[in-house]
Amino acid sequence: MTLNLFTILTILSVFVTMVLSLFFFINKKGFIEENRLLAVLLLIFNLQIFYSFATSTFAWQYFIDWHKVLFLLRMTSFLTGPLIYFYVNSFLKKKDVSYNHISAHFLPFSGAVLFLLIFYRQVYSFVIWESVLDLDFTILILAHNLIYLVLSLQSMKSTTISFRGFYRNILISAQNPWLQILLVGFIILWIINLNSFAIIMIVRRPGWCAYTASIYALAAFLFINTIMFFLLMKPDVYYVIAKYKNNKLRENDKSAYLQKLNSYMEADKPYLNPDITLESLANALSVNPRILSQIINETYKKNFKSYILEYRIRESMKILADEKHSNLTILEVLYQVGFNSKSAFNNQFKLFTNLTPIEYRSRAIG
Repeated sequence: MTLNLFTILTILSVFVTMVLSLFFFINKKGFIEENRLLAVLLLIFNLQIFYSFATSTFAWQYFIDWHKVLFLLRMTSFLTGPLIYFYVNSFLKKKDVSYNHISAHFLPFSGAVLFLLIFYRQVYSFVIWESVLDLDFTILILAHNLIYLVLSLQSMKSTTISFRGFYRNILISAQNPWLQILLVGFIILWIINLNSFAIIMIVRRPGWCAYTASIYALAAFLFINTIMFFLLMKPDVYYVIAKYKNNKLRENDKSAYLQKLNSYMEADKPYLNPDITLESLANALSVNPRILSQIINETYKKNFKSYILEYRIRESMKILADEKHSNLTILEVLYQVGFNSKSAFNNQFKLFTNLTPIEYRSRAIG
């Protein structure tokens, strides 16, 4: 085995994925069920990285006896789709998803393994890239995972999956972008597999098999490190929804508090006060601060700071787009909406609108 760049990337990807899997498995923060699901998903993904590397390396031509085991290992790809689907729905707390027949989702994996065990008893020599099973199972795996990716996207239909303003969404709301990263990452890997599959149908060579070492290793490396980067930026992303699991807040009470909050924010505009805090807002509403924090987190998928920042930015947008306030300087506007720093205002404004305050005003009123 040549220790080239992509071999190194594969080794690093396998190592980092194992660390992430172990981290989520032993992590006690948040809902343990979601953490365990993600740990298993990453472990299965790690097996796919190894399989992709193994079948893209010429050295495996000399280990024919291991091809049966390696191909059995590949059947774990049938687990990827269901695990993604259940993780997304579990994370979003989808109550309309039935888990009564969860075993039915894993029948394709069980059926594939059982078929191969029977098939292997009839053959003595099995080479992955020379067997027609490679073609058949590749089609089945791609179709199977596509179905579950579509179902997962359907579960997130209330969230917008868009590359535009993606970085802004990460800073403003952690939960939805977390799922977006996972889904977009697996979708990209699925597309890579599909294109690689098309290549092998043309060239029919081991070195050009369905998973090429270079493209897949690089994609897996970037995907895993994106997850690591996101967790470093938002370390509470995977357990923020569990912070209030012991708070027994009834839906009727939550709706009443939410209506009271929205009315107060629109009428009194407390966000214009630069010294506003969660506690001061809770006192004004006669609500426990922890309950108010829970309502904001669960309803708007953002923390208190991000919630207030969005109100301030929207208010500044109204002022900047109003000709009656064209005489106000940017500095006067930012102070008026509750900011204390020009740089902070400019950064947040551009994250939210992709424009600077001056650019936005010039486009709005010319």
